Amino acid sequence: MRFLIFLVFTSLLFSDLEDHLKKAPNKSAVHSMTGIDFIYMINLDQRPEKFKTSLDQLTPFQIYPYRFSAVNGWELTLQTLNDVGLKYSIEMEGGFLGTCYPLGGNFEPSHEVIEKYGQNYFCHCMARGTIGIALSHISILKDAYDSGYETIWVMEDDVEVIRDPRSIPDVIDKLDQLVGRGNWDVLFTDRDIRDTNGNYATTYWAGRRPDFIGFSNNDFAKKTLISPDYYQIGARSGATSMIIRRSGMKKLLQYFNAHQIFFPYDMEYILPRGIKLFTVAEDIVSNLPKAATDNGGPNYLN
Repeated sequence: MRFLIFLVFTSLLFSDLEDHLKKAPNKSAVHSMTGIDFIYMINLDQRPEKFKTSLDQLTPFQIYPYRFSAVNGWELTLQTLNDVGLKYSIEMEGGFLGTCYPLGGNFEPSHEVIEKYGQNYFCHCMARGTIGIALSHISILKDAYDSGYETIWVMEDDVEVIRDPRSIPDVIDKLDQLVGRGNWDVLFTDRDIRDTNGNYATTYWAGRRPDFIGFSNNDFAKKTLISPDYYQIGARSGATSMIIRRSGMKKLLQYFNAHQIFFPYDMEYILPRGIKLFTVAEDIVSNLPKAATDNGGPNYLN
């Protein structure tokens, strides 16, 4: 089952969201490779061991990602949480469960029916760590776009190198030849996210958002093998390793400008109308099953 949805607002203003994005200082040319202007890896300051584990897999191939100091959702203020969430208004559609962090509260999430005009909501059970991850990805998109980059590689710090990642520039070139340089926005370096047992966890649908009403041109169930090397997809989960073209940066930034954060990042990047998503047919860099995570709780404290 899937929900077919479309965008109803087109504002390009960042409003309060931009105030909570993080900068990427001290960048250098070492964090690039042929055909990729810049390589980012998102990593919490409290998780140096995760960055080292990922870096140890990439440096033998002379790939040196820039360590982007992740936005720690567990350290965000209540004001920030409310600034970046979706503010419910009369033209939206509620009546289903969401989660909010009321101002004046004690940071405990309130799981309730979405119905209070002016309240900022996230999807049901959205944890603060997951909000931080979304802000980290959006921060990188803005840094890359403002830097004039045409192609970036964004990784999270739980990668597993499956085969030689030095092939990625050739993989990009072949996709350009296959569909046209301007006809793709995002290329995932794995076929799909893997669960804790290493099995693919495939997604065919999109979630329900209060500010999306009706239908969309996006086919979330799309999983089309367009050549022996690539799939074109409509939806998936996971954001461990993504090649993003400037067109994709623009579409995603425009989307977040207009809609703020409601879902985890890997449920949002499928939603901009007309976004063109592709995956490799054979994994190159994927997620590490059973990797430590701080999305649902600050487990780095244990």
